[in-house]
Amino acid sequence: MRKLLTIIYIVFCSEVGILLFIFPWLSFWSKNFFTDHFPLVSTLSHNYFLRGAISGLGLADIWLAIYEIGHLLQHPRTSGSQSTQ
Repeated sequence: MRKLLTIIYIVFCSEVGILLFIFPWLSFWSKNFFTDHFPLVSTLSHNYFLRGAISGLGLADIWLAIYEIGHLLQHPRTSGSQSTQ
C-alpha cells in the first residue's frame, strides 16, 4: 500500500511540476478573464520575475518527483513485517 501511495505521489508531483514549469510561458497566462478585468493581475501576469518564480516551483516539484523515484528504487519496500535483531 505504501508503494502505491508513493507512486501516486510521484505522478502528482511530476504533473504539477510540469504544469507549473510550462504554464506561465503560455499565451493563456496573460490572456484570460482575470487579466482582462483586473489591472493588477494583468500587471503581475506580465512580470517575468513572477513567471520565473512559478517556474522555479515547478522545477522543485519535478526534482522532488525524481528524488522520490530514486528513493523508491534504492530502498524497495517489502511486504510483511521485518524482524529486528
